[in-house]
Amino acid sequence: MFRTYARRTCRACAGSDLEPVLDLGQQPPANAFLLPSELGQPESKYPLVVNLCRNCGMVQLADVVPAALLFREYLFSTSSSQDMVQHFQTLFQHAAAPLPGNALVVEVGSNDGWALEGIRTRNLRLLGIDPATNLAAAANARGIRTLPEFFTAAVAQQVREADGFAHLIVACNVLGHVDDLDDFCGGVRTLLHPLGRLIVEVPWLRDLLEFNEYDTIYHEHLSYFSLNALITLFARHGLILRDVEHVATHGGSLRITVVKAGLPEHSVDWYMDKERQQGQPAALQALAAAAAWNKQELLERLRVCQRRGLKVWGYAAPAKATVRLNYCEIGPDLLPCIVDTTPAKQGRHVPGTHQPILPVEALSEQPDYCLLLAWNHHEEILRREEAYQLAGGRFIMPWAGRPSTP
Repeated sequence: MFRTYARRTCRACAGSDLEPVLDLGQQPPANAFLLPSELGQPESKYPLVVNLCRNCGMVQLADVVPAALLFREYLFSTSSSQDMVQHFQTLFQHAAAPLPGNALVVEVGSNDGWALEGIRTRNLRLLGIDPATNLAAAANARGIRTLPEFFTAAVAQQVREADGFAHLIVACNVLGHVDDLDDFCGGVRTLLHPLGRLIVEVPWLRDLLEFNEYDTIYHEHLSYFSLNALITLFARHGLILRDVEHVATHGGSLRITVVKAGLPEHSVDWYMDKERQQGQPAALQALAAAAAWNKQELLERLRVCQRRGLKVWGYAAPAKATVRLNYCEIGPDLLPCIVDTTPAKQGRHVPGTHQPILPVEALSEQPDYCLLLAWNHHEEILRREEAYQLAGGRFIMPWAGRPSTP
């Protein structure tokens, strides 16, 4: 079992005024899907407690699980969702449009390289950086140059010495995974061209609170960013958050542009006002109660189906499914199996609750309902599974605390 350590200071502002606001109990690593041979063996679980920094508003995990356990082999691939591939490729196509010829574009957390694939035909030098050795190998095999490393100031220096400055650095759904954000920002300052841009996407704390997205809280996600925390973090490193927009991915995210020089645009003030209107401290206080309510409501829906003799399966096994199933104590008695499109997950079992993960083709057995655990991809999934629905199957949406009945 890897040892955790308790985080005593805020990653964004380095302050020490941290207050616990939510406890999701002892949880297994959300992506540690089990092989059949591992069932029955002792299973590692770690505290999942959330702290609020009273100084800058950063929400963050109290305990840190070593990154090597979580990221060196990673079972989620960007290519498993066509909507996500399109989202990231469109981002890169727009961001790369004004770049000079032969400019260096670096993606941090490049996964299997499909985002960079969208600008492969441009006159640009492309580099992915991702610690998952299996995903980096897949990207390299397709000709997307990828370093199997964590992005650090030392790695940034090595890239700069070998390839020069980067005119564009993109990091989508990466910043929340990083424990040492000071080192990350130091790497950005080292590698970014004086006129370059860093584009970051992170789930927005405001959306997490508004829609009770507690299942997006797991050991990989160390930080849950307010815009104020992001501004504070980058300002400490001489970087300027110039622009911000809201995008729909992962239940609602911020896409921010960070530069070395310049002034913030009007959008920054506009989104800061949105945060102030929400009253985030009060919303955080309500999060634990909302999560507990969702647990009881969802359990009751599944029990009603069971009493009626209806067959309910799970659909999709993202990390958020592990969190929700373990927190809600939904075992195979209520949800006997889960179907998923990711080949690397098929044949494995959900950490903690141990449902087997089947190929999505198993839906031909026509369960009455599917609990849609990847709710952030619900539109894509509903399109994909039209045949299941036409044959009478229906989806139950967990919707993170919103009342819903099958």
